[in-house]
Parts: sequence; structure tokens; C-alpha cells
Amino acid sequence: MSNTKVIFPRVNITGERSIRFAFSNQVGKEIFNQVQSFCHMLEKESFLIEEVVPSYHTVTVYLKKDLEKKEPFIQSVLAKWEHQSKEKPDWKSRKLQIPVCYSEEFALDMERVMGHTGLRDSEIISLHSQTEYTVYMIGFLPGFPYLGELNPKLTTPRLPNPRAKVPKGTVGIGGSQTGIYPIECPGGWNIIGKTPLEIYRPDREEPFFIRTGDTLQFTAISQTEFSAIQVQLAKHPESISEFIVEN
Repeated sequence: MSNTKVIFPRVNITGERSIRFAFSNQVGKEIFNQVQSFCHMLEKESFLIEEVVPSYHTVTVYLKKDLEKKEPFIQSVLAKWEHQSKEKPDWKSRKLQIPVCYSEEFALDMERVMGHTGLRDSEIISLHSQTEYTVYMIGFLPGFPYLGELNPKLTTPRLPNPRAKVPKGTVGIGGSQTGIYPIECPGGWNIIGKTPLEIYRPDREEPFFIRTGDTLQFTAISQTEFSAIQVQLAKHPESISEFIVEN
């Protein structure tokens, strides 16, 4: 971060024990990097902090107790941030490879995406799998990754009527974002494929395979490869670590 312009966040007291630090109202890699550095600084610093919750461009800090005067704490955090910004970041993102089968069986909304974008299915698959995505945040389901940046050519509105059930592992496009459904649930994103990886498995040593700050790239696979990976992971759930290409 020493070569990056430092952004000093706007500060809002959002509750008796919560303070929000807003870096921008835009979504982007530079803002995200600063949010991540800010979080890592806070997580190793203050004994007053209960939890640090990042979003695309804000960080909300939850305190262990209500401070009668929050200003000294806020000024202390900002002073540390000014000092931290002069140093190299001490965090490193992992790189993941996510195999995806884009076959017709799994790509229920491929024709809709084709109709909206004017692209052939092969072009959609190529553009979707060529991009290296940053995991900006995890929500609204356990382990659901919000990824950026989707190639603008693939932007497709969400379904007007969401499905009652979307299978786990489904890969979809919703507006200008793409993501992976970690569990079966209702959903309105355009389904273009499916991964055999269980990105959320509670009985695994690391239940959540994908973390905020990771980068990932999709790789197109055949139905035969899909089945083989699925069988392998059913027998050896921890072998999902083979899809971490850089740790």
C-alpha cells in the first residue's frame, strides 16, 4: 500500500457499540484492497473490538462495550491507519481454481443470457472463465461469494420470477455479478453452470472453502470430469484443497 493513494474513511457512529468506516460508495479493486488492509490492521490491534465486518467499501467495527466517548478510539484507529498505510500490506490473497460444467443439463438459463447479451454459448463460457475474480464479500447465505469484476458483456438482469429451489454448486449471473450457490435455496440469478466443489460443508475441517480476499478463476470441465471430481470429494472431502493453486 505504500505506492497506493491512501483513502481516509468517513466515520459514522451507527450504534452504542458500532462504528462504520466508509471508504467510498463505489465498488473496485483499489477500494477493496484498502478495506482488507484496514480490517487486518484492526483485527490484530485493539482489545476493545468484538468484531470487524467488511463489505464492498465499508468496515463496521463492533465494540465489546459501549464507550462513553468514542472520539479518542476513532482518532486512535485513524492514526494507526495513517501509519499502516506507509507500510507494505501484510496479507496475501489465495488463488483458487473452480471447475464448472457449463453443459446444457446445468446451464438452465444459458439461452436467456445469450438472448440478452447477443453472444453464443461458447463466447459466454470463454468470457466467464477467462476472468480472474476477486471475492469482495461473503453473504447472504453461508459461504456465498460475491465476485468482481464480471465482464460487462455478460451483464444480464436477474430472473423476473426467482426459482423456489436452486441446487448447491450452481453458478449464476445476476446483473453485473457472478457467484456460486453454496447450498440449495431460492434464487433469481441466471444459471449458466455448476461446480462439483462443495464450497460450504459444515463437517469439513474448513467448512468454508472460499474466503473474502481470495481470487478465483472458473475452469470449464466436461460432465465426465464433473462426475469424477464429485466422487473424489465425496470420498475425500479434504481433497478440495487441491483446487487452491496458490496459498
